[in-house]
Amino acid sequence: MAVDLKKYKFIAVVAATLFVVSGAGGYYLQTRNQVSTDDAAVDGHIYTITPRVSGYVNQVFVDDNQFVKRGDPLLELDPVPYEVALAQAKATLAQNRFTLTSLQLGVPLQLSQTVEQVRGAEGRLESLRKTLDQLLQEEHAADQNVKQLQAQYHLAALELERQKSLRKSGAVSQQALDNAVSAYDAMQAQLRAAQARLGAVKEQRASQESEIRSRQADVALAATGKEQAEIKARETDAQQAKVALAQAQVKEAELNLSYTTIRSPTNGYVTRKRIEAGQFVSSGQQLFAMVPLDRRDVWITANFKETELTDVRPGQRVDISVDTFPGITLKGKVDSVMAGTGAAFSLFPPENATGNFVKVVQRVPVKITLNATDEKALPALRIGMSVVPTIYVR
Repeated sequence: MAVDLKKYKFIAVVAATLFVVSGAGGYYLQTRNQVSTDDAAVDGHIYTITPRVSGYVNQVFVDDNQFVKRGDPLLELDPVPYEVALAQAKATLAQNRFTLTSLQLGVPLQLSQTVEQVRGAEGRLESLRKTLDQLLQEEHAADQNVKQLQAQYHLAALELERQKSLRKSGAVSQQALDNAVSAYDAMQAQLRAAQARLGAVKEQRASQESEIRSRQADVALAATGKEQAEIKARETDAQQAKVALAQAQVKEAELNLSYTTIRSPTNGYVTRKRIEAGQFVSSGQQLFAMVPLDRRDVWITANFKETELTDVRPGQRVDISVDTFPGITLKGKVDSVMAGTGAAFSLFPPENATGNFVKVVQRVPVKITLNATDEKALPALRIGMSVVPTIYVR
């Protein structure tokens, strides 16, 4: 009976050994032609929405996580300042075109017409001088306004610093600090507007002085009655340049007006919305992001160990499991392998030439694209979702 028991134990040990060996061999045969990693996530395009012009937000048409189509309006800035600028540009263009037409239709003056021409030129010169006096008064008033606003801005800055100090000690509420910040921002905006107005008046005054000098020259030339034809030709050329400049300014004003309505650059979802109606936005300020999530705009970024990439090539088949959707396997292929390791392109790349060196297995990002499939059958992938890709290298 003891012999039989030993025999059965031997058979059991042999059977168990064969089972383990066959299992290990099967696992090896199954996995030797594939590499996998759990250091992988869904990646995709992210469009940052920024305005091309500054202004106050009139209306926001979208909310966070809302789906919008390409060309749909996202928000609207106050168009009134840009409508005014466009009207001014069109008026300037019309005036310059009228002046150009008058120059082109004019003929060289005869000596008998010199006296009347001088009188007319002197009358226009006197009118320009009166306009210049008015501009000087406006410039003085604008300069005084800037100085006054600078003083108020300085007081607002001091008040803001005082409120910050009081807030740190708990002496005032957050609302009081917010009011001080709002007052500071408003005063800063008023000061910038006043400075811009002063600059514009100075430019107008300089232009008026230049025009006066030009008219003074016209008076002198008209009195002599000489070289009038050449002067007309030069004026015509200069006026043509003014017309071209005015046309460019009209085009610029039209573009700026069109930029007050910001439209979606792609089909996708709104995310990280940071703007509401009534806020002032500056050109280039980040307002929110657009994320397209269809198959062509998302991919997988998998960080494989460098020792696992020996046989990885573009075009190889990939099975992808998503942590969010267990039981679903997506199909894809290797698109490309990054030209360097993740550490080489980090903010602070390693300096292996200094200090003691410790070898660390590096990881290399691999881009994996999803195969063409029915969009409705594709699960709702989101940027950053964790996935486990398996590449079949043979």
